[in-house]
Amino acid sequence: MARKVISSNGASGPNGVSSLPVVVQEAGYRREAAPGGIVILRLTDSTPETIEAWFEDCNKLMESWKPQQRLRYLHDIRQAERVTPRGLDRVTRILHRMRLIPVGDSRGAILTRNATLAGLLGTFLKRRPRANWQIRFFQDEDKALHWLRQ
Repeated sequence: MARKVISSNGASGPNGVSSLPVVVQEAGYRREAAPGGIVILRLTDSTPETIEAWFEDCNKLMESWKPQQRLRYLHDIRQAERVTPRGLDRVTRILHRMRLIPVGDSRGAILTRNATLAGLLGTFLKRRPRANWQIRFFQDEDKALHWLRQ
């Protein structure tokens, strides 16, 4: 599977337009860079290729995390809300690894269309003593970005 790392603008969001720089694009996954050091991870479908691209990129991002680093990220899963065994496995693995990384200032927003799914995912996101994670679910991207910038 070829990974395309680019720095141009690309389509995203519910209206199909984004002015944010695209850092990585592979299958139905795209990582964008937003002002304020916010990393946006967008899944445009729930195919195995998209889930794998997201999983690989998340692991790559976590390799460079430092305890004193300020982390801000947004997972946009609005177009990939179908629960699959592969998806659950990859999310579980990422959450497990995330919990083992001590960070001091971290906020994560997850964009969903489905409040029930948000509630289910929320049960997996328990705070750990060594990590200062704040994770919230949103249905409005502007509100999520506002919260991340605080």
